[in-house]
Amino acid sequence: MALDLYLQKDASLPETSENHFLAFEDNGYFWFLHEFFADLTNETGRMIDLYDDTFFEGGNLDLLERTVKDARKVISEKPDVWEEFIGTIVYKGERKVEKRFSTVYRKELSMILDKLEQGIIEAKKKNLGIFFLGD
Repeated sequence: MALDLYLQKDASLPETSENHFLAFEDNGYFWFLHEFFADLTNETGRMIDLYDDTFFEGGNLDLLERTVKDARKVISEKPDVWEEFIGTIVYKGERKVEKRFSTVYRKELSMILDKLEQGIIEAKKKNLGIFFLGD
């Protein structure tokens, strides 16, 4: 499962990967940011999700940029490495529940936020938006 990000002028499916600039996987990096994305959904009505598509343009790019800054503040207080909760597996018929975690490296998460922030800056400069293409 991946969530691919493209710089483009509308919410249409990309014809090439030329404007692709970032991808999220179903791991601790995405799930750490999920809380911030959920807050953004409450403001914009647009959900950043691994499975669905959405498009951010205009003033919504400003809100996305603020979300990146908010995430940066929180990770600045995190350790260099931590385990992020990514979900729960429920085994049918076994009465067994297993919580799943994924290792997050603060430096790598910071680089992901750098790429996202650069994409936002470029979108604003070129009068484009960011298309989030979910699986």
